[in-house]
Amino acid sequence: MFSKQCKLHLQEQNETGLEHMFHAIKIAFKLQLLVPMLLIHAVAPRFFTNRGTTVIEDILNDRKIK
Repeated sequence: MFSKQCKLHLQEQNETGLEHMFHAIKIAFKLQLLVPMLLIHAVAPRFFTNRGTTVIEDILNDRKIK
């Protein structure tokens, strides 16, 4: 069902296909929630001053733990 590249990627991530899909959707959802904050910050920098960095760092740190 999965190509060799897909299987290799899942092995590298140490995840099943469903686990990987869940994590990818979770990250996509977090980033989608971040977009309005970044747009507001672009116009009014005093709002959400660290939120973008914090969310992205949290996503990256969650992936490193695995």
